[in-house]
Amino acid sequence: MGRDGAKSTAIDKYRWWKLKMKSYFKGVVSDSDNILPIDSSLLRGDGVFETILSIDQVAIAWDRHFARLEKAAEKILITTPPKIDIELAIEMILKDEIGRNRLRVVCLGDGGWFLTLQPVAEISENATLTKFPYTKNSQSLTAGIKSISYTDSITALRYAENLGFDDAIFINERDEVVETGLANLILLTEQGWITPHTSTGCLPGIMRELLISWFGVKEAVITYEELLKAQCVYTSSSIRLMQRIERIDQKLFPRHEKGDALLESLDLKLMGNLNP
Repeated sequence: MGRDGAKSTAIDKYRWWKLKMKSYFKGVVSDSDNILPIDSSLLRGDGVFETILSIDQVAIAWDRHFARLEKAAEKILITTPPKIDIELAIEMILKDEIGRNRLRVVCLGDGGWFLTLQPVAEISENATLTKFPYTKNSQSLTAGIKSISYTDSITALRYAENLGFDDAIFINERDEVVETGLANLILLTEQGWITPHTSTGCLPGIMRELLISWFGVKEAVITYEELLKAQCVYTSSSIRLMQRIERIDQKLFPRHEKGDALLESLDLKLMGNLNP
């Protein structure tokens, strides 16, 4: 699962919807999104979702994704379909697929649900971040879940792009680093690898969870100033796995051998166990 050194492109950030889409709804797989339900729940942003990396016909870390989906649905008082029903749909939409795709499972407040599948756009080796000027509320109902009401994250990405960056860093009401618009943060300090604590309101990311479980990454409360003092910084997410941060605002971060080693180790361990 190598990465090239090409510069990042906006389509990989939030214009993924321009890529060819395959969809599943009510037992039908289509090469179009025209069959998707345009109902009140979808229009209101009332629902939760999971974004999952698929490789060929396998949804990576599926069990962990479904467990997180159930928790998110429970938090906003909606129900998810039986796991087996979603699994059968995943099998249908991934039939004959080759390569890496972005699989989305969407559950709506009215009980409806659907899947979408799109190819993973080119992912750059490095990215740049800037501080987002609006506060992330750690006590918000949607803190720590993947709500289909995605305005905060999309606005953060637009803000970053307008300033020439790839993504933006959320800071909460206690001046703690939370996450970026698209990913969790992982940083190397003198004490080792750390990631913002879930108490900050960050999403309990699947790759973040595996980095904690497999490689001893520790949760911590981190200020923006402490973030800038890190030896190296990475983002982690289900699609990109780990991506090196080369700059945060005006601070440059050189490549670090421990970062390269962690990235390679995660790739190897994940490819040896696709549903950990």
